[in-house]
Amino acid sequence: MPTITPEKAPSLWDIKPKEEVTTNPWDKPKEREFNQQDDFLNPADRYTKKMNNSLKGEGNGDYKIFRRNQYFGDFKTDSESIEVAVRDPQAIDGDYVKITQDGVVIYESIFLNSTFKTLQIPLKKGFNRIEFIALNEGSSFPNTGAFLIRDKGQTIYQEEWNLSTGFNAAFLIIRE
Repeated sequence: MPTITPEKAPSLWDIKPKEEVTTNPWDKPKEREFNQQDDFLNPADRYTKKMNNSLKGEGNGDYKIFRRNQYFGDFKTDSESIEVAVRDPQAIDGDYVKITQDGVVIYESIFLNSTFKTLQIPLKKGFNRIEFIALNEGSSFPNTGAFLIRDKGQTIYQEEWNLSTGFNAAFLIIRE
């Protein structure tokens, strides 16, 4: 009876590398040119740079971009008053604002925390300019705040500000 041998299936162990590299133990290794940038990079440097930039606050530490007033637009109403709610949308770091209406102080100093403080603002006929003036920048630059405007219980606008001390965020309410 003839003997049948099974076919040999290829194996990983049977595959030879394309080039066999043999080293002569008597050969001296070539000296590499020292290049500090390529050879000894610190992998943490990339993350350290990102973290340091994030610690600078909004604007990556560029204080100049917050040294300006911000204007949020004009709104019309026939109501005798509006509700304005304010809060700090970022870290609660001690931000304070003053609120004026047509240049007259209506709230001297409001501490911004994580929950909205709702303020009732009476309106005169015609133009009513409402300003949030940054009294400080808290412990984390800049002064960050969020506000929303409600008319007859409906939110008609909401926005956030980033201000340096002394600058304002404003909008105009036109009472018809």
